Amino acid sequence: MSLSRFHLAPNVWREDALVLTGDEAIHCARVQRHQVGDFVEIGDGVGRVAVAEITAITKSEVHLRVEALRRHDPLPYRIHLLPALIKAEPFEWLLEKSVELGAASVRPIFTERTVVHLAGEQMDKKLAKWRRLMIESAKQCHTPFLPELRLPQPLSQALEHTPSDALKVLPALTESIRSVKELLVRPIREVYAMIGPEGDFSPQEELLAREHGFEPVTLGPLVLRAETAAVALLTILGHELRS
Repeated sequence: MSLSRFHLAPNVWREDALVLTGDEAIHCARVQRHQVGDFVEIGDGVGRVAVAEITAITKSEVHLRVEALRRHDPLPYRIHLLPALIKAEPFEWLLEKSVELGAASVRPIFTERTVVHLAGEQMDKKLAKWRRLMIESAKQCHTPFLPELRLPQPLSQALEHTPSDALKVLPALTESIRSVKELLVRPIREVYAMIGPEGDFSPQEELLAREHGFEPVTLGPLVLRAETAAVALLTILGHELRS
């Protein structure tokens, strides 16, 4: 039986002794009811995973001693997902699957047809919730890597921060467009993948994306929901980049 896994951010990681606080301490001691002497796994989200023994439990902390440590090699490629904000439940599902499918980062975008608008305190609360969901997904599937979650920004701003030497793809239903495999004519180490909202991108937004180097790709003949398209694209990219 696999050990329970908990998350500890790399900036508070100590090689000899680890301390869980906040939600992770509560989850370990109160929800899963671990006791002193139990062994668990601790991951930092950037490839480091420790097997550790619980040495002390206080009201707000769980103290652990590292027994074994492994550093996982990162994937040989990085996929950055740029999904338009969609309704809450589908978007949260998308975030969970982006963790499972090995996205390097998730960079939400506002578009002309985005129906979800966030700002100020509401934005802060959503970001905190999304990060918790992603951490839980990483723990459940025991992945050693946690995608970086960026602050949502307008499409035009997001496009300005995509490097010219990366592969950039945009799912589309236009006839005579290429598959992802057809675009991989050179070694690829970094991919930016953009997903539209429920009503898809506007023609002006598609034109702007193409001007920034995004190439339309097919995901097949059927129309997919936004969250399904994200999962399909991550799956196809991961398969083709490993081939």
